[in-house]
Amino acid sequence: MIIVIDNREKRPYEFPGVETVQAHLKTGDYTVQGFEDRFAVERKSVNDLATSVGAERKRFEKEIQRAQEFDHFTVMIDGVPGDVYSGSYYSRIHPNAVMGTIEKWPYKYGTLDFEWAGTDDDGENLKLSPAEVRERAAQETLRLLDRWYLMAASDLF
Repeated sequence: MIIVIDNREKRPYEFPGVETVQAHLKTGDYTVQGFEDRFAVERKSVNDLATSVGAERKRFEKEIQRAQEFDHFTVMIDGVPGDVYSGSYYSRIHPNAVMGTIEKWPYKYGTLDFEWAGTDDDGENLKLSPAEVRERAAQETLRLLDRWYLMAASDLF
């Protein structure tokens, strides 16, 4: 399994022990080589998320629409919901608009999931430092890509 990282990622996740390559990805920031049209993970900081569902909503929604051709597409958020509710971002969009989008879009776009890197499976804040949240986001991204790769590769046989 070779992870493909979009070459526009400014601070790409690190995946120790896993081979990675950089390339231009039309949709998403991380995928597996050979499966670029089947699944991907889009990384978002809380600030980037607020901008993406606010001022850059049309561009982001076009990406989500392209991802509807995929089997799986997850937006990995480097943060916790409390970061949005407290307005810890530069955009002027209201926190309720950000959270409303996150809650509604998975129903509108069936292959879409949003995952908070700083929460557990029950949505509880793990009380991690920003560096620990980022590391957990990288681990969760690797876990998703590995799971999807194993499912997709088994479909080939």
